[in-house]
Amino acid sequence: MGTAVLVEDGVGGFAGPATLYRIDPPMRGTDHVLVYYRPPISGLEGQLTVVLATAGGAVFGQDVRPQLGTHVTAEPNHHLALQLAGGYVIADEALVPDEGLPVESSQLYDPSAHTVDEVNAYLASADDAEVVRVLEAERAGKARKGILGEDVTDA
Repeated sequence: MGTAVLVEDGVGGFAGPATLYRIDPPMRGTDHVLVYYRPPISGLEGQLTVVLATAGGAVFGQDVRPQLGTHVTAEPNHHLALQLAGGYVIADEALVPDEGLPVESSQLYDPSAHTVDEVNAYLASADDAEVVRVLEAERAGKARKGILGEDVTDA
């Protein structure tokens, strides 16, 4: 099963704001697609469109034709469009190792929103880079001794 990772939201220049995804495995020579929704207009139903793209969010080559996954709909659903495009499932960026792309902070595990036990359980299964990131966030936030395991002062 392929994966699609959100790279950028709100890409302009299309019939509606587009979302750029990095896909694996690649499709037709590129590992990026754009998905955008054209709302209903002049009696035509809305359409969710999938087009081949570059890593920078431009159309790939000169092929601007809608790709598999494009469909008429009143409810834009990127999950469905990417599934139809090639069996892609939207994956959390934090789960894709060493890609070097930024992750929205809203997608990251926030230790301050969890109990000490929950954070410690999460850290037990996290990779080394994620452990460092979460511990730094904890140190900058609540700085709980039960997580950091050191003598810390309350902020």
